[in-house]
Amino acid sequence: MDTLKKVIQRNVVMVFIVGTYLVSWTIWLPFVLFGTGTIKALGSFGPTIAALMIVGLTKGRKGLKELLARILIWKVPLFWYLFSFFSTLIVILLSLGIYRLAGNEVVATNDPSQWYLIVVIFLYVLFFSVAGEEIGWRGFLLPRLQQKYTALTASLIIGLIWGFWHLPLFLIPGDFHVRIPFLLFVLQDVALSVLLTWLYNNTRKSLLLVHLFHAASNTTIGLLPILPSESSDSLVPLYLSVAILVLFAIFIVFRYGPATLTKSWTRQDSSSSG
Repeated sequence: MDTLKKVIQRNVVMVFIVGTYLVSWTIWLPFVLFGTGTIKALGSFGPTIAALMIVGLTKGRKGLKELLARILIWKVPLFWYLFSFFSTLIVILLSLGIYRLAGNEVVATNDPSQWYLIVVIFLYVLFFSVAGEEIGWRGFLLPRLQQKYTALTASLIIGLIWGFWHLPLFLIPGDFHVRIPFLLFVLQDVALSVLLTWLYNNTRKSLLLVHLFHAASNTTIGLLPILPSESSDSLVPLYLSVAILVLFAIFIVFRYGPATLTKSWTRQDSSSSG
Protein backbone atom coordinates (compact mmCIF):
# COMPACT_ATOMS: atom_id res chain seq x y z
CA MET A 1 0.00 0.00 0.00
CA ASP A 2 2.84 2.41 0.82
CA THR A 3 4.43 1.72 -2.56
CA LEU A 4 1.14 2.40 -4.34
CA LYS A 5 0.71 5.61 -2.38
CA LYS A 6 4.19 6.82 -3.38
CA VAL A 7 3.58 6.02 -7.05
CA ILE A 8 0.30 7.95 -7.00
CA GLN A 9 1.87 10.93 -5.20
CA ARG A 10 4.69 11.14 -7.74
CA ASN A 11 2.27 11.04 -10.68
CA VAL A 12 -0.82 12.49 -9.06
CA VAL A 13 -1.96 14.66 -11.99
CA MET A 14 -1.61 11.89 -14.56
CA VAL A 15 -3.28 9.36 -12.26
CA PHE A 16 -6.20 11.75 -11.83
CA ILE A 17 -6.59 12.33 -15.58
CA VAL A 18 -6.40 8.62 -16.42
CA GLY A 19 -8.76 7.75 -13.58
CA THR A 20 -11.26 10.39 -14.63
CA TYR A 21 -11.32 9.30 -18.26
CA LEU A 22 -11.43 5.62 -17.29
CA VAL A 23 -14.47 6.01 -15.03
CA SER A 24 -16.42 8.30 -17.34
CA TRP A 25 -15.59 6.69 -20.67
CA THR A 26 -16.30 3.19 -19.31
CA ILE A 27 -19.84 4.39 -18.62
CA TRP A 28 -20.27 6.37 -21.86
CA LEU A 29 -18.66 4.06 -24.44
CA PRO A 30 -21.42 1.40 -24.34
CA PHE A 31 -23.84 4.13 -25.45
CA VAL A 32 -21.47 4.97 -28.31
CA LEU A 33 -20.95 1.35 -29.41
CA PHE A 34 -24.32 -0.22 -28.69
CA GLY A 35 -26.75 2.66 -28.22
CA THR A 36 -27.47 1.63 -24.66
CA GLY A 37 -25.75 1.24 -21.31
CA THR A 38 -26.18 2.01 -17.64
CA ILE A 39 -27.20 5.49 -16.44
CA LYS A 40 -25.44 7.97 -18.73
CA ALA A 41 -25.41 10.71 -16.08
CA LEU A 42 -23.11 8.56 -13.92
CA GLY A 43 -20.30 9.31 -16.37
CA SER A 44 -20.31 12.91 -15.17
CA PHE A 45 -18.97 11.73 -11.81
CA GLY A 46 -15.63 10.54 -13.17
CA PRO A 47 -13.65 13.61 -11.99
CA THR A 48 -15.12 13.59 -8.48
CA ILE A 49 -14.72 9.83 -8.06
CA ALA A 50 -11.10 9.96 -9.22
CA ALA A 51 -10.31 12.90 -6.92
CA LEU A 52 -11.91 11.34 -3.84
CA MET A 53 -10.18 8.01 -4.41
CA ILE A 54 -6.74 9.59 -4.84
CA VAL A 55 -7.12 11.90 -1.83
CA GLY A 56 -8.49 9.04 0.26
CA LEU A 57 -5.56 6.77 -0.63
CA THR A 58 -2.83 9.39 -0.21
CA LYS A 59 -4.11 11.70 2.53
CA GLY A 60 -6.84 9.70 4.24
CA ARG A 61 -9.83 11.10 6.08
CA LYS A 62 -8.07 14.38 6.89
CA GLY A 63 -7.38 15.07 3.22
CA LEU A 64 -10.96 14.28 2.24
CA LYS A 65 -12.25 16.60 4.94
CA GLU A 66 -10.00 19.44 3.74
CA LEU A 67 -11.12 18.96 0.13
CA LEU A 68 -14.84 18.77 0.85
CA ALA A 69 -14.69 21.64 3.35
CA ARG A 70 -14.18 24.02 0.43
CA ILE A 71 -17.78 23.37 -0.59
CA LEU A 72 -18.80 25.18 2.60
CA ILE A 73 -16.87 28.41 1.86
CA TRP A 74 -19.74 30.83 1.33
CA LYS A 75 -18.63 34.11 2.95
CA VAL A 76 -17.56 35.98 -0.17
CA PRO A 77 -18.61 39.37 -1.59
CA LEU A 78 -22.08 39.53 -3.16
CA PHE A 79 -20.55 40.26 -6.58
CA TRP A 80 -19.34 36.68 -6.91
CA TYR A 81 -22.82 35.27 -6.31
CA LEU A 82 -24.28 37.63 -8.90
CA PHE A 83 -21.56 36.66 -11.35
CA SER A 84 -22.10 32.95 -10.71
CA PHE A 85 -25.86 33.07 -11.23
CA PHE A 86 -26.26 35.65 -14.00
CA SER A 87 -23.07 36.02 -16.09
CA THR A 88 -24.00 33.25 -18.53
CA LEU A 89 -27.50 34.72 -18.86
CA ILE A 90 -25.99 38.09 -19.84
CA VAL A 91 -23.66 36.48 -22.40
CA ILE A 92 -26.49 34.50 -24.02
CA LEU A 93 -28.94 37.42 -24.08
CA LEU A 94 -26.24 39.58 -25.65
CA SER A 95 -25.49 37.00 -28.33
CA LEU A 96 -29.20 36.50 -29.08
CA GLY A 97 -29.65 40.26 -29.25
CA ILE A 98 -26.83 40.61 -31.79
CA TYR A 99 -28.29 37.70 -33.77
CA ARG A 100 -31.71 39.37 -33.87
CA LEU A 101 -30.34 42.82 -34.73
CA ALA A 102 -28.69 41.18 -37.76
CA GLY A 103 -32.20 40.39 -39.02
CA ASN A 104 -32.49 36.79 -37.87
CA GLU A 105 -35.37 35.20 -36.00
CA VAL A 106 -34.75 33.76 -32.53
CA VAL A 107 -36.70 30.51 -32.37
CA ALA A 108 -38.06 29.53 -28.95
CA THR A 109 -36.92 26.02 -28.07
CA ASN A 110 -38.63 25.75 -24.69
CA ASP A 111 -42.16 26.34 -23.42
CA PRO A 112 -42.13 29.63 -21.44
CA SER A 113 -45.03 28.35 -19.32
CA GLN A 114 -42.70 25.75 -17.84
CA TRP A 115 -40.11 28.22 -16.56
CA TYR A 116 -41.36 27.65 -13.05
CA LEU A 117 -39.21 24.49 -13.24
CA ILE A 118 -35.99 26.57 -13.30
CA VAL A 119 -35.22 25.83 -9.65
CA VAL A 120 -35.90 22.12 -10.12
CA ILE A 121 -33.71 21.97 -13.23
CA PHE A 122 -30.95 23.94 -11.49
CA LEU A 123 -30.92 21.57 -8.50
CA TYR A 124 -30.94 18.52 -10.78
CA VAL A 125 -27.98 19.86 -12.77
CA LEU A 126 -26.16 20.82 -9.57
CA PHE A 127 -26.45 17.47 -7.81
CA PHE A 128 -26.54 15.02 -10.73
CA SER A 129 -24.01 16.59 -13.08
CA VAL A 130 -21.90 19.46 -11.73
CA ALA A 131 -21.27 17.76 -8.37
CA GLY A 132 -19.62 14.96 -10.31
CA GLU A 133 -17.16 17.31 -11.98
CA GLU A 134 -16.02 20.31 -9.96
CA ILE A 135 -14.62 18.53 -6.91
CA GLY A 136 -12.25 16.97 -9.43
CA TRP A 137 -11.54 19.75 -11.91
CA ARG A 138 -11.31 22.77 -9.63
CA GLY A 139 -11.14 21.16 -6.18
CA PHE A 140 -8.38 18.65 -6.94
CA LEU A 141 -6.63 19.37 -10.24
CA LEU A 142 -6.51 23.18 -10.29
CA PRO A 143 -4.58 23.69 -7.01
CA ARG A 144 -2.01 21.07 -8.00
CA LEU A 145 -1.43 22.59 -11.43
CA GLN A 146 -1.15 26.07 -9.91
CA GLN A 147 1.68 24.85 -7.74
CA LYS A 148 3.71 24.34 -10.92
CA TYR A 149 2.20 26.69 -13.52
CA THR A 150 0.63 30.12 -13.68
CA ALA A 151 -3.12 30.37 -13.18
CA LEU A 152 -3.59 30.97 -16.90
CA THR A 153 -1.53 27.96 -17.96
CA ALA A 154 -3.28 25.75 -15.41
CA SER A 155 -6.63 26.97 -16.74
CA LEU A 156 -5.71 26.21 -20.35
CA ILE A 157 -4.53 22.72 -19.44
CA ILE A 158 -7.71 21.95 -17.52
CA GLY A 159 -9.85 23.45 -20.27
CA LEU A 160 -8.38 21.11 -22.88
CA ILE A 161 -8.59 18.05 -20.62
CA TRP A 162 -12.15 18.99 -19.66
CA GLY A 163 -13.22 19.58 -23.24
CA PHE A 164 -11.81 16.32 -24.66
CA TRP A 165 -13.23 14.41 -21.69
CA HIS A 166 -16.68 15.06 -23.24
CA LEU A 167 -15.72 13.42 -26.55
CA PRO A 168 -17.86 10.23 -26.22
CA LEU A 169 -20.98 12.37 -25.74
CA PHE A 170 -20.46 13.76 -29.25
CA LEU A 171 -20.70 10.22 -30.63
CA ILE A 172 -23.93 9.17 -28.90
CA PRO A 173 -26.96 9.44 -31.24
CA GLY A 174 -29.65 11.68 -29.79
CA ASP A 175 -27.38 13.45 -27.31
CA PHE A 176 -27.53 17.25 -27.65
CA HIS A 177 -23.74 17.38 -27.96
CA VAL A 178 -24.03 15.81 -31.43
CA ARG A 179 -25.42 19.09 -32.79
CA ILE A 180 -22.45 21.13 -31.51
CA PRO A 181 -19.08 21.43 -33.33
CA PHE A 182 -16.62 19.62 -31.08
CA LEU A 183 -13.74 22.10 -31.40
CA LEU A 184 -16.13 24.99 -30.65
CA PHE A 185 -17.17 23.15 -27.50
CA VAL A 186 -13.52 22.67 -26.48
CA LEU A 187 -12.85 26.39 -27.04
CA GLN A 188 -15.83 27.17 -24.84
CA ASP A 189 -14.48 24.92 -22.07
CA VAL A 190 -11.04 26.55 -22.28
CA ALA A 191 -12.59 30.01 -21.88
CA LEU A 192 -14.85 28.80 -19.07
CA SER A 193 -11.85 27.24 -17.36
CA VAL A 194 -10.14 30.65 -17.22
CA LEU A 195 -13.26 32.22 -15.69
CA LEU A 196 -13.65 29.39 -13.19
CA THR A 197 -10.03 29.78 -12.07
CA TRP A 198 -10.62 33.52 -11.69
CA LEU A 199 -13.73 32.77 -9.63
CA TYR A 200 -12.01 30.11 -7.51
CA ASN A 201 -8.88 32.16 -6.78
CA ASN A 202 -10.86 35.26 -5.83
CA THR A 203 -13.33 33.54 -3.50
CA ARG A 204 -10.90 31.95 -1.05
CA LYS A 205 -10.91 28.68 -3.06
CA SER A 206 -14.68 28.31 -2.73
CA LEU A 207 -15.99 25.19 -4.43
CA LEU A 208 -19.50 26.34 -3.58
CA LEU A 209 -19.23 29.33 -5.93
CA VAL A 210 -17.65 27.17 -8.62
CA HIS A 211 -20.54 24.69 -8.37
CA LEU A 212 -23.14 27.47 -8.49
CA PHE A 213 -21.57 29.07 -11.56
CA HIS A 214 -21.31 25.78 -13.45
CA ALA A 215 -24.86 24.72 -12.56
CA ALA A 216 -26.35 28.12 -13.38
CA SER A 217 -24.51 28.17 -16.72
CA ASN A 218 -25.75 24.72 -17.75
CA THR A 219 -29.29 25.54 -16.64
CA THR A 220 -29.31 28.81 -18.59
CA ILE A 221 -27.92 27.18 -21.72
CA GLY A 222 -30.59 24.48 -21.46
CA LEU A 223 -33.46 26.94 -21.12
CA LEU A 224 -32.56 29.66 -23.63
CA PRO A 225 -32.53 29.09 -27.42
CA ILE A 226 -28.77 29.09 -27.82
CA LEU A 227 -28.12 25.48 -28.85
CA PRO A 228 -29.13 24.11 -32.26
CA SER A 229 -32.27 21.98 -32.06
CA GLU A 230 -34.93 20.39 -34.25
CA SER A 231 -36.79 23.71 -34.40
CA SER A 232 -33.69 25.82 -35.09
CA ASP A 233 -30.47 24.39 -36.48
CA SER A 234 -28.58 27.72 -36.64
CA LEU A 235 -25.18 27.69 -34.97
CA VAL A 236 -24.70 31.46 -35.18
CA PRO A 237 -26.02 32.29 -31.66
CA LEU A 238 -23.72 29.65 -30.19
CA TYR A 239 -20.70 30.99 -32.10
CA LEU A 240 -21.54 34.49 -30.90
CA SER A 241 -21.85 33.41 -27.26
CA VAL A 242 -18.52 31.54 -27.37
CA ALA A 243 -16.85 34.56 -29.00
CA ILE A 244 -18.14 36.83 -26.22
CA LEU A 245 -17.01 34.30 -23.63
CA VAL A 246 -13.51 34.16 -25.13
CA LEU A 247 -13.25 37.95 -25.25
CA PHE A 248 -14.32 38.19 -21.61
CA ALA A 249 -11.74 35.56 -20.61
CA ILE A 250 -9.04 37.53 -22.46
CA PHE A 251 -10.14 40.71 -20.65
CA ILE A 252 -9.87 38.93 -17.29
CA VAL A 253 -6.33 37.76 -18.11
CA PHE A 254 -5.20 41.29 -19.00
CA ARG A 255 -7.06 42.90 -16.12
CA TYR A 256 -5.94 40.55 -13.34
CA GLY A 257 -2.70 39.13 -14.74
CA PRO A 258 -1.94 35.59 -15.94
CA ALA A 259 0.09 34.65 -12.84
CA THR A 260 -2.80 34.34 -10.40
CA LEU A 261 -5.87 35.94 -12.05
CA THR A 262 -6.51 37.74 -8.77
CA LYS A 263 -6.51 41.22 -7.36
CA SER A 264 -3.27 42.19 -5.66
CA TRP A 265 -4.76 41.85 -2.19
CA THR A 266 -5.80 38.25 -2.78
CA ARG A 267 -2.63 36.98 -4.50
CA GLN A 268 -0.80 35.96 -1.37
CA ASP A 269 -3.76 33.88 -0.17
CA SER A 270 -4.23 32.31 -3.61
CA SER A 271 -0.57 31.42 -4.10
CA SER A 272 -0.51 29.55 -0.78
CA SER A 273 -3.24 27.12 -1.88
CA GLY A 274 -2.31 23.45 -1.88
